Amino acid sequence: PFEIKAEYADTSLLVPGTRKELASYKVDLPIFTEVKKVRVRARLSLSSMFSIEGAQLLEDEEYEETVKEKRELPPEAGDATQPAAAPPAAEGAEAEGAPKAEGEAPKPEGEAEAKKELEKKYEWVEVKKMKTRTKKTDIPVVVSNGLGIPEPQLQKLCDMETAMQVEMAEIVETDEKKNDLESHIFNMRDRCSESGEYGAFIASAVRDNYMNELMKAEDWLYDTPDATKVMFIEKLEELKKTSDPVVWRYKEDQIRPDWIAALSGTIANYKAAAENPGDKYGHISPDKLSQIIKECHAVSAWLADAQAKQALLPKYEKPALLCADMEKKNQELADFANDILKEPKPKPPAEEKKEEPAAGEDKKDEVPKEEPVPKPEGSSSNDV
Repeated sequence: PFEIKAEYADTSLLVPGTRKELASYKVDLPIFTEVKKVRVRARLSLSSMFSIEGAQLLEDEEYEETVKEKRELPPEAGDATQPAAAPPAAEGAEAEGAPKAEGEAPKPEGEAEAKKELEKKYEWVEVKKMKTRTKKTDIPVVVSNGLGIPEPQLQKLCDMETAMQVEMAEIVETDEKKNDLESHIFNMRDRCSESGEYGAFIASAVRDNYMNELMKAEDWLYDTPDATKVMFIEKLEELKKTSDPVVWRYKEDQIRPDWIAALSGTIANYKAAAENPGDKYGHISPDKLSQIIKECHAVSAWLADAQAKQALLPKYEKPALLCADMEKKNQELADFANDILKEPKPKPPAEEKKEEPAAGEDKKDEVPKEEPVPKPEGSSSNDV
C-alpha cells in the first residue's frame, strides 16, 4: 500500500486559520513480488475542490483466441506430370474439338501462369493465437484527515435528520386531525340547532343527546393536549355516526326536486314520441310504441306513489323517495324506450329508370346509336 497527501503549494493566498493539508488518501494495494502499474483518478471540480475518486491496478495478461484464416490447399498428386486441359476452341477455328498433335508448339508463358493461378484452391481453417489485453482491478482508497465531516458521522447526522422529518410530519398530521375534530364540533353544534340548517332533519331527542356528545368532545379536546392522531380520528368517527345521517337527509331534500323534474321530463318526452310518432318513428309498429306508453305510465305511477309517501314523512325520518332510485328509474326507462325507437327505417324500393325518346322524333324513325360491326373478309355468311 502507498499513501497520497494533498496540500496547498502556496499558503500565502489562504485565509488566516486555513490549514495547509487537504487530505490523505491511502491506496490499499496488495503486496506483489514484482512492480505493478497503478492508475489513480484525481478530480478538481469547477469549485476548486480536489479529491481522489479511485484507483485501479493495471495488469497485462495473455489469452487464447480462435480465429478463422484462409489457407491454400496443396496441389493434388499427379497434377505436375499431366498436361493441362486444352481451353475451348475460339469461334471460327478450323477443327473444333480436334486433339492436338504431339509436336505442337507450347503456349505463351503468361497464359500458362494465369491458368495455374486460377487452379489454386483454398479453405477456411481455425487457428489459435495468443493475444494480450489489459486487466483493470479496482483498489479501495481510504480517506483520512480530509476536509468536511467524516463519512460515518455524516451518515449518522443524515439518519437524525430523517427521524426529525418523520416526527415533524406526524406532528403536522396530528394538528390537522385535531383541527378537523374542533371544526366538526363547532359546525354541527350550530347547524343542528332548532334554527340551524340541519335542525329539521334531526329529531328533538336525538338532537339533545347529540349536543351533549358535542360538549363532552369539546371538553375532552381541551383537557387532553397530549392526544395522539389516532385518538382524534376515533373521536371524530364516533361523532359522525350521528351527524352523517342528518347531513345525508339534508342533501337528499335539496336535490330531490331536481330529480323529480328530470324523471317527469323523461316520461313526458318518451310518451309524446310514442303517441305522436310522425315521420321519424312512423315505421315502428303500434304494438311496440304501446309498450313505451305502458312503461311511461308505470314509472309515472311509481313516482306519484313515492311522492305521496314522502309528503307524509317528517324530514328527520328516512326518505321514501330516494334520488338514487329516481336516477335508476330514469335510466331504465331511457334504455327501454331507446331500444325500440332506434329501429331503422326500411329502405325505399328501387325505381326502374326508363329512357324517353327525344322531343320531335318518331319512334319509327329511331335508329340504333351504334352501327353493326362489319364482318372480316373471307368469313362465311348465311345471308342469301
